[in-house]
Amino acid sequence: MVKILKRPMFRRGGSTGDGIMSGLTDRKKLSTGTLDPERARTEAKQIQDIMDSLAPVRRTRLPLGEVGFLLASGVDPIEALGAGYRDFVKRDDVRQALIDKRKQAAVSTALGSQLNRKGSSSQIDLKAREAFGKKVVNPTTGKPFASYNEAYTFFSMSATDPGRRSILGDVEKSKQNFINRGDNEIAAERHAIANTIVKKAVSKDDNYTGKRIKIRDGKYDTRNKVPGIYVDVDTGKIVRITSELEAIVDQELTAILENFK
Repeated sequence: MVKILKRPMFRRGGSTGDGIMSGLTDRKKLSTGTLDPERARTEAKQIQDIMDSLAPVRRTRLPLGEVGFLLASGVDPIEALGAGYRDFVKRDDVRQALIDKRKQAAVSTALGSQLNRKGSSSQIDLKAREAFGKKVVNPTTGKPFASYNEAYTFFSMSATDPGRRSILGDVEKSKQNFINRGDNEIAAERHAIANTIVKKAVSKDDNYTGKRIKIRDGKYDTRNKVPGIYVDVDTGKIVRITSELEAIVDQELTAILENFK
């Protein structure tokens, strides 16, 4: 019976590093660099609490019925208690193994979640730096990203966020309209981005026409064209026709078209 009382179910007190915290305690206060131990502890605890609420692990009960039956059958009391204890230990080991497995699953999930967020954050950082450096237009404002933080905020939005979803939805809807008219996917996407995103970066004085322009005999055909901004869906260029009807590739607007994703 003394051994029974030493089983985990009978313990009191103990280190705060036990249980769900075991394996995560940073005793030397070492910095992990990419991981937040406190956040991992909290998330792992929350995950295990959910597991326990949905599928509780029952306590191991002492087999008093079995011991009583053995005693009533004339079995020696020591032998009856020994048999009961062995049965209890066997079932309690199974229970403890299940608890340990849940702990490991909760910790793995919490750490995996942090690593995924870290990787995602790094990708967003690269996109934001590139967009700000190349003066890419923010689709929500129609102007180049004014700062790294503005770009980071935009790229941090998931595709399901209302602001981002609205922009991507407008591009996709416009693209589908062009496909329905007979365009191939590349041409349709280029014109859709131009009409939805590039257009916002063009002032009224520059006259975004929304029309296409093609190269004929090695140069842009400006016949029957008025001064303004046109789209070359074959090469993915944004072309400006001047008041002298000279066709010039607008590098800044073309960069907006090329960099929008």
